[in-house]
Amino acid sequence: MSPSAADLLSKTELVVHPGPFALGSWSKAQVSAVYAGILRGNEALAFVVLDDREATAMLREKTLMELPPPRHVEKGWAVITLDQVMEWDVVGVLAAVTGALAEAGLSLGAATAFSRDHLLVRTERLDDALAALRSLCGGVTVRD
Repeated sequence: MSPSAADLLSKTELVVHPGPFALGSWSKAQVSAVYAGILRGNEALAFVVLDDREATAMLREKTLMELPPPRHVEKGWAVITLDQVMEWDVVGVLAAVTGALAEAGLSLGAATAFSRDHLLVRTERLDDALAALRSLCGGVTVRD
C-alpha cells in the first residue's frame, strides 16, 4: 500500500533553484539544436518537452544564448523541486501542492521527472510560494 500524499509531502524537502530560468518554444525541427545548447551550457537542471507542435525547454536564462532564438520566451522563473522519490501510484501530491499555491494566488508550471516533481513559480513570488508550501512539506534547501 502506498503512503498518502499528505504523509509523503510531510517528509518532502523543497529544493529551491532561484534561477532565473526561462521557458522557450522552438519548432520541432530545432529540438537537436536545443538539446545541444543545453549540453553546452552544462545545465544541472533543465527539461525539454517535445510534442506534435513544438519543442519547449526550461533552462537557465543565460543558456538561451547557446540556443537558436526561440519563437516564444517567458523569463523570470524559479524552480522548486519536491525532493522525494514518489511512486507512480501515490494519488494527490500535485493536487495538494497546486491547491496550496492557487489558494495563495500563485500561477505555476509543473514538470514531472521519473521520481520527482518540479514546480515553476515567478521569481518575484518565490517567497510567497515557499510560505504556501511550508505547512505541507518538510524543510527548504536553496541551491544555485
